Amino acid sequence: MKKIRRYFLSIGVFVILFFATFLYIFKQYSFQEFLNTIASCNKGYILCAFFMLLIYLAFGSQFMKKLFQAFGINISFFQSLCYNCIEIYFSAVTPSSTGGQPVEAYYMSKDSIPYRKSTVVILLNTILYKSAIVILGIIGMLLFPKLIFQNGWLFTTLMLGGLLINIFVIFFFSCLIYSKNLPPKILNAGINLLSFLHLLTKEQKAKKQAEIENVMKDYHACAEFTKSHPEVIGKSFLLILLQRISLFLISIFIYKSFGLSDYNLLAIFFLQVAITQATDCVPFPGGVMAGESLTFQINNLIYGSSLACSSMLLLRGIGFYILVLISSILFVIYHFKTLRKKSSI
Repeated sequence: MKKIRRYFLSIGVFVILFFATFLYIFKQYSFQEFLNTIASCNKGYILCAFFMLLIYLAFGSQFMKKLFQAFGINISFFQSLCYNCIEIYFSAVTPSSTGGQPVEAYYMSKDSIPYRKSTVVILLNTILYKSAIVILGIIGMLLFPKLIFQNGWLFTTLMLGGLLINIFVIFFFSCLIYSKNLPPKILNAGINLLSFLHLLTKEQKAKKQAEIENVMKDYHACAEFTKSHPEVIGKSFLLILLQRISLFLISIFIYKSFGLSDYNLLAIFFLQVAITQATDCVPFPGGVMAGESLTFQINNLIYGSSLACSSMLLLRGIGFYILVLISSILFVIYHFKTLRKKSSI
């Protein structure tokens, strides 16, 4: 019950930030002017941006399906797509994107996927996802240092902070997968805490600690499988890298839709990577408000002051809000599908 309340609270914060952000924007800028600007854009490029959003979802779903297949679990593409959307939706509405993975694991368990296998898949997904951003971010800094580092100390600080946070997450989650001592220590610490708070009896504590030993054997077997089959990780990383690239390509199609050509398209791409890294450093749900502010700042440079707001709204609208909307719809569909399946048993 407490978890449910926490999620509703996070969703409430997300909605408040969303409305506060757009009320502020449209107090400063005319909504009608935005509509007029969008009407004059090249619709073919806008459609390409939407198509990249669908490609993003497809690559993420294919990644999960293939990785589960490698662990001997067959799931449908629809299942994989829904798991992916559950993570996207709950990551968007919780601070620092912390809610996606636990809810995703919960729904996987509802489909009789063992926690030890789903945990390895989810951790690998996060590691490879963050690795793709880090690699693309570093490449962008090396190729376009002047362009990326000319946006003020705040943007630079957030971007470098986001880079360091992502590197820490990669290191910590890698330890969770491949360390033989860290996961059981964390689980035992949790059991000891519950016992200290008198939420577990001595018998329950002993039973839980015995279960940990059995679970850890299978968990480490999955981790060892990835070490002995590097081609699985290689193919998985390629899918995740293509997934990230497809989302960042949206910025190029939005730029082209305005009929602009002053900036190198590769520079547009890597500036979007830098914005994503900077947003990762902000703990707001989905980076709402921060994402708009940072995108507006960069778009003011790229598009000019007259188009900065319209381009920002279009870019954030397609690349984030429509993605969250699609994900929320698929989450609701899958939730009721799961309930119906449970009631029919």
